[in-house]
Amino acid sequence: MTSLVAWVGADSRGPASLNIASDSRISWATGASVRYHWDHGKKIFASSTAPLIVGYVGDVLFPALVLPGVIDRIDRQVFREDGPTVTGLISVLRREWRDYPAELRRPLTIYIGYRVGERMLAEFRLTALSNKDGGIDSWQSRDIPVVPTSNWLVLDGSGRTAITKALEAWQKSAAAGTSRSIFSAFVDAVVSGVDPFSGGAPQLACLYRIGAGRLLGIIHRNQRYFAGTRLIGDEAVGNVEWRNALFERADGRTKSLLSGAQAQPRPSTV
Repeated sequence: MTSLVAWVGADSRGPASLNIASDSRISWATGASVRYHWDHGKKIFASSTAPLIVGYVGDVLFPALVLPGVIDRIDRQVFREDGPTVTGLISVLRREWRDYPAELRRPLTIYIGYRVGERMLAEFRLTALSNKDGGIDSWQSRDIPVVPTSNWLVLDGSGRTAITKALEAWQKSAAAGTSRSIFSAFVDAVVSGVDPFSGGAPQLACLYRIGAGRLLGIIHRNQRYFAGTRLIGDEAVGNVEWRNALFERADGRTKSLLSGAQAQPRPSTV
């Protein structure tokens, strides 16, 4: 399973970003108990050419196998001639599902975040594509309303209860109503260990008013992670945006606050 949160970040002019965060744990369970786990599974995806970000909850194998190929097709323009659309993406996922072994089909939900327009004409949108019973034709899609202020849009996965509790605490603090309160609450929930099916480093993808989707690097417990994987230490880190557990802008080289970035200290009440 998974912990997942999607939210809008807004400024005085309205929605400025759409964000999806997840944990990195893949679990093998016996009943309700985790027998084995691996904390390096990629659960969040972003196109490098299109305003598109994707995350999932539920079954791991199908989305982990299919989504990288779909994103590759979009980024290399092996997609519809009019470019990637949520309708086209859903069509591809449905088609791949039909060829997937029936015995391995498990319930899952794929969250597709995208943007229409740019700059002050930008509109952020979020669609949930769900298959609750694993049936070949059981897919249902629904559009999730995007609110005009900084707030969460989706809490999902096995860690939903833990995320909800952490969010309640942060929304009672001085940081209430901010992107950092949502992301920080999410990190608190994952590291708490309340949900044994969630763990590892957070993963984060963002859409802004301009540009393609972005996968962000994360400073987690004083280590660098990208797409759920801990860096070994000799990588170039200047080509991606970095954040820490408090959603502060971080320097990927020093792992400290980025020069000129605003500090966002943890409220004393959380």
